[in-house]
Amino acid sequence: MHLLREKLQLCLRILGYGGHTYIGDISWLNDFCAEFLVFSNTVQNYISNQTEQDSLETICLCLTQVIICIRHLEYTIQTESTSGQRIQASHHHFIDRITVCLKRLCAALEHSKTTKCTKEGDPESSTEGVSFVTLLDSLLDSLSEFTRPDQDASHSTQLVDTQQDMVPSKQIKLQVDLLLGQALSFANVALQQDKKALSALCLKVMRDCSAFQEECQPNSGSIGSNYSNQKLRAMTLEHALHQLDEHISETLLRLVFTCFLDFQKISVDKIRNVLRTELDSTADEYIADFDVNLDRATQIGIFAITFAPSLKIKTTVRSCLASFEYLDTSLIPSLQSNTSDLHSELLEQHFKEELSKFKTALHEIIDSRTFVSCYLQILTAGIIAAEKQFDKVQLEDLAQMGFFILEHFQLGVNQENLLEIGQECFQNFIRILRECKAILMCASQVQPDRIIKRFKILRTILRKLHSTIAANQNEHAMIQEHKENCMVEEATNNCTDVDNFTGLSASPARSILYETHRNRNKSINGKSVANINTEALKIKAIGCLRRKQSLRTTMFKRQTAVGSIKLQNTFNSQSASLEISGLLDQLTSLTESFAHNPPKKL
Repeated sequence: MHLLREKLQLCLRILGYGGHTYIGDISWLNDFCAEFLVFSNTVQNYISNQTEQDSLETICLCLTQVIICIRHLEYTIQTESTSGQRIQASHHHFIDRITVCLKRLCAALEHSKTTKCTKEGDPESSTEGVSFVTLLDSLLDSLSEFTRPDQDASHSTQLVDTQQDMVPSKQIKLQVDLLLGQALSFANVALQQDKKALSALCLKVMRDCSAFQEECQPNSGSIGSNYSNQKLRAMTLEHALHQLDEHISETLLRLVFTCFLDFQKISVDKIRNVLRTELDSTADEYIADFDVNLDRATQIGIFAITFAPSLKIKTTVRSCLASFEYLDTSLIPSLQSNTSDLHSELLEQHFKEELSKFKTALHEIIDSRTFVSCYLQILTAGIIAAEKQFDKVQLEDLAQMGFFILEHFQLGVNQENLLEIGQECFQNFIRILRECKAILMCASQVQPDRIIKRFKILRTILRKLHSTIAANQNEHAMIQEHKENCMVEEATNNCTDVDNFTGLSASPARSILYETHRNRNKSINGKSVANINTEALKIKAIGCLRRKQSLRTTMFKRQTAVGSIKLQNTFNSQSASLEISGLLDQLTSLTESFAHNPPKKL
């Protein structure tokens, strides 16, 4: 560890922003890359098979972020050379991020080595924490102790009477509070039509959990009746958790389409133009919408990380979220400032690249069949609405969402899901989608019925395309739309007071990597949660074999339980080393490219 700290200090000394070692040209950047390459090789050699997965993920995230910042420092220096202007703000932005990442990386290694962690260097504080999926899996396993068929009254009594501080019922209550906190955080950014249902389902889970807790009190009736009531309440809570899980799954995919669409409608360039030409109130509305969409992307990414099929894709998503996190506090201010536009243009370029990588990673994670199915539902609802009242803007949004399906199948990994006949259907889908886009451009000259007819043809072809996509192993778990809607409607009707969450609030915001001012403001009113055995949660989630299949398992290409265990076992020995080797190759390429660029005076 001493050698690692020495290499770190050498890197920080070369960075030396504002000091005598800081120059800020290509030669300076090349020197830093050379030293950072030595540091990264030392990190790779330092990692052992006993390194914790959380630490490995943090290490890969930090290395990825440093390489991204190096690339954009290069773009900054090249822009300065072309324009003849010094862009000091961009230098400060990326150097500050590199410094944070290097220090966080060493903190992760120290934690992994000593298994002790201070608050400042806690790798867990740089992640999304215990995930919704992990909590749900652990909850269902805990409830199985009360609902399994071979359970008897004597065993149930033992569960309640022993280890009063850590009895399963109390742990279940703590887990439910954490789960609902995350669900409410997601509901805060969900589409308006989904918020009420999500809030109602959260309230239903909370009430069922309270009823279960009452039955688990030591002196709540005779042993036999108490056992029967516990089992009934546990089964009711389990059903409510499945309802919440399934509705979050559907809501999440609809949010993906809306998020992608809003990133096109509320672009950085659009905000720049609005700031220049419109009133402050109009600009504030655009900025607020942009911030909401970033929050939505973060929530989507947190769920996607859980289902990423490899450490590489998981690191890509986390890196994009980390970049969004830092840009969230610097991109818009750069547009509002009166300084040179070069800094804001460099940050805009960075944001666009990260957004492109984020969308590509999501397309790799999302299941093709369920993605098409979700768009089919959105398209059907849009056609019904257009038949009642024609709205050109709404149809334009529907057509643009269709192009997200096109982007999805442009990836080779997703094209493999199309059967042979599906290729022909996909080409027909592209042709009709372009016709829909074209006919909307001359909508004033065409009867609305003819426009709607094109969209109905698109829907017909989309149904055929959906039927040609190879079904995955969890296809049987798909829940019929009518049945799901009935379940959600029933929960909504039974929980009319959806704002009554006494003692419960959305989870406080956690940083992905950077501790920004906005994150601190979000967390300032966050409640502290009682201690919970997170290690036990992770172990349970890995070995969970009884978890009921849900729509979420088909939405994302989730590994089977046995496959997850095998994947977990290979992370420490192979994945991290391969990932770091790939990052080192990128860094070597960067260093070689700098060597061919002679330093230029600014």
